[in-house]
Amino acid sequence: MIRRSVFVYIAATVLLFSGIILPEILGATRSDYASFSNYLSELGASGTSTQNLTNRLAFPMVGLSCLSIIIALWHRLPKVGGVRAGLICVVLGLPLAYFGAAVFPCDYGCPLEGSASQTVHNLLGLIQYPLTVIGLVLLSVNLGSKPIWRILFGLAAAAMAIGFVMMIAPEQAGFRGAWQRLGDYVTFLVLIFVVLSSQPKRSAT
Repeated sequence: MIRRSVFVYIAATVLLFSGIILPEILGATRSDYASFSNYLSELGASGTSTQNLTNRLAFPMVGLSCLSIIIALWHRLPKVGGVRAGLICVVLGLPLAYFGAAVFPCDYGCPLEGSASQTVHNLLGLIQYPLTVIGLVLLSVNLGSKPIWRILFGLAAAAMAIGFVMMIAPEQAGFRGAWQRLGDYVTFLVLIFVVLSSQPKRSAT
């Protein structure tokens, strides 16, 4: 039990670092990048100075740590159908999207049309956000025994849904990075909080 708890703390720390802190550090190293207006995926865009570090380290770390947290939640959250379905949707929507973004990086500027890699990248985004929103809503609705968790998952669902709609709106092109971060960062923080607050009370060996 103790070892599992340590594993969860490590996964939470890695997700916080790789999913929120590292992207901002990488973005600050590029004069052609602004977190407010550029997608996270543009850190791994082909031909950029941050491509290798993003696609070989940052995105895989996000995917792996996020997957680890969801696995932990699978064992810790109530074992009811709605919760399980929510976790499945989130795992198919969020960590797999980051793994996919590492394998299929976007072109410079992340255009709507481009290379084959860009096409796959765009499709992953169209799958990632709706699935994640559905999963977060299911978790919020089915965690009746934990009101704070219901509120937080509902908040994450709203942030992800609003972020997705706004970041693909043409008139919001100058703010698309901020909108994407709203959805992703809030969801990461909620996952971290819930998995840490769901730590077993017993400290059995």
